[in-house]
Amino acid sequence: MSKKKKQQTDTQPTPVTVATIEKKSKFEYVTVNIICLFVFLAFGYIAVMGFFQTSVIDPTAYASERILYETDNIALNLLFTALFVAFLFAMRKFYDFFAKLNMTVLEIVLAAYVVILGFLWIFSVTSIPAADSMNVFETASQAAQDNYSSLQDFMPFYNHDFYGGYSYYNFYPFQLGFVFFSELIFRVFGHDSSMPIQVLNVLATGAAYYGLAKITRLLFKRKSIEFMAIFLLAGCFQPILLCTFVYGNILGMSFGIWACYFLIKFFQTHNWKFFFPCGALLVLSTIVKYNNMIYLIAFVIMLVVYTVKYKKWQSIAFALAIIVATFGSSSLIIMSYEARSGATLASGVSQVLYLDEGLQESGRAPGWYSGTGKTIYLNNQFDDEAANAQGWEQIDQRMDALGSDLEYGLNFFSKKILSQWNEPTFESIWVSKVKSHETPITGGLGEWVYDKSLGQLLELHFGLYMRLLYLLFAVGIYLLFINKKTDICTVLLPLIILGGFGYHLLFEGKSQYVLTYIPLLVPVAAYALNVVLCSKYTGVKKFLAKINAKPKKKA
Repeated sequence: MSKKKKQQTDTQPTPVTVATIEKKSKFEYVTVNIICLFVFLAFGYIAVMGFFQTSVIDPTAYASERILYETDNIALNLLFTALFVAFLFAMRKFYDFFAKLNMTVLEIVLAAYVVILGFLWIFSVTSIPAADSMNVFETASQAAQDNYSSLQDFMPFYNHDFYGGYSYYNFYPFQLGFVFFSELIFRVFGHDSSMPIQVLNVLATGAAYYGLAKITRLLFKRKSIEFMAIFLLAGCFQPILLCTFVYGNILGMSFGIWACYFLIKFFQTHNWKFFFPCGALLVLSTIVKYNNMIYLIAFVIMLVVYTVKYKKWQSIAFALAIIVATFGSSSLIIMSYEARSGATLASGVSQVLYLDEGLQESGRAPGWYSGTGKTIYLNNQFDDEAANAQGWEQIDQRMDALGSDLEYGLNFFSKKILSQWNEPTFESIWVSKVKSHETPITGGLGEWVYDKSLGQLLELHFGLYMRLLYLLFAVGIYLLFINKKTDICTVLLPLIILGGFGYHLLFEGKSQYVLTYIPLLVPVAAYALNVVLCSKYTGVKKFLAKINAKPKKKA
């Protein structure tokens, strides 16, 4: 095969879609590039700071989640990053081989690889739920047996003293979405163990990575970029380790990613049939993880841009439909459990109280969970108006304190950002290590990760991986802008990431909460990596040639 033909194999696009041949509208251009500016500023800052420091969970108070800010050796960080980039450049001679590979097969291999690693991990540590995950596990497993006592006040449910004897769902009724999903699983696969949910987490992670590889293909239509996305995803172990967490994070991420896939398919083809899987998956995503309303907001914004661009007003009807469906499904599930249990639940801790908590100091890190929202709500006896009034009063006081001392305010938000986004394990090991286990952790993978060299090796990998990923993502956003590739398709995932960044900047945060946004960085990072490695650098070569040119001898 000739060199020219090999190049065509790599660059030849899939069948042309509407989005690839129509010009962007001015409204779209302005909107998507404003989004890119904020994303670039946020993750450019995180990328730069990643070379100077790393946030770690205090090993002397590991169970308490206290974050330490360790100063890094910047020279070593730069050296290791440079060596890795040099290794990637050295591998360029094999890219012709990669161009011949069947990407569909590689996508399946990636998913299988993730599933195998996930199963090895969850069955090695056999983690038992605790805290909030134990609350939802207990309720779901009991509901599968038609027992709804944990929704009743002053019953002997898990951790009832912590909530003053009141049902956990008076504080967090939105958790009943994940309870409902789990109940269905436990009715089919048994209710004695949380392992069915952990198995689903593993399968969902494989599906999520498979979906991100396919999204990369949709966005950039180049084998080399998709291959680099698969390469980057294969090294992203943190979501795999989080599969022990019996909660909606992983499942919500997977449903959300596939909802993105179908929305991008709609944007590229104008085919209305993609609305149905997109809407259904988005609803599922918000049911199992209510914070995934961030996906909903991003979808609505992009649908508005699409409507203005193409004057197709049916998309507004779809936006309204998914708003109603996502909020309505949550309300219906809560009403269903109230009807079955005979309980009348309070409306729950409001976003005002989450905002108040996110602006306060905490024993963990600035703005991390401290339980103040729950305490205020309980002290006001579930009176929403009174609790919110107290919350707003405390917010005003904190804003005055943060605004009157600018240095303190900047330091507070800087530490809050870095404690979440620059803690490279994202509590993925912590979340199972601090819990009980069905079988003792003696020998095997669990012990090697928790207490031996494999755990240390993973932490080193996470540090290097996240520095490189953040840097590539920030560079990718910049390259999308200068190469005029910003549109409602390429900016959809960055907008969701920006939504997660903004929400947890202001509201209650944890590094664990932002983990599910990390794989979403990969498509843009892969695009940047492809540009960096495959560019010809003719300008640089000419400049170096001029420098190295010998001066003419004088006559």
